[in-house]
Amino acid sequence: MAAEWLGDKLAQSPEPLRGRLETAVGQLDGEAELCTALFAAACQLLESTRGRLDRREAAFDLLTADGLLTLACEAAAFDDPEGLARRCQAMGPGGEFGRLAERWVGRS
Repeated sequence: MAAEWLGDKLAQSPEPLRGRLETAVGQLDGEAELCTALFAAACQLLESTRGRLDRREAAFDLLTADGLLTLACEAAAFDDPEGLARRCQAMGPGGEFGRLAERWVGRS
């Protein structure tokens, strides 16, 4: 069911973003929950983009990471609507995404 849901979501994405999202999704950890895997892929892409923000292709990477984060939140809502707030809180400013943001601004 998750693969079908994700396939439908990717099909709705505009090109060339769709190709980049499909590449990232193809590298997901198949053992992890979909939301967790998408979030991890977004964080990994953001981390790899950090040192090259002055290059044009970084914009595409940032858009792809944004798409992965959006899909992660949508997957969380799809899988566990009641737990969505808890999941977003764990990912958000006080969670993994917050720690990533702190590394970006040099606080950690």
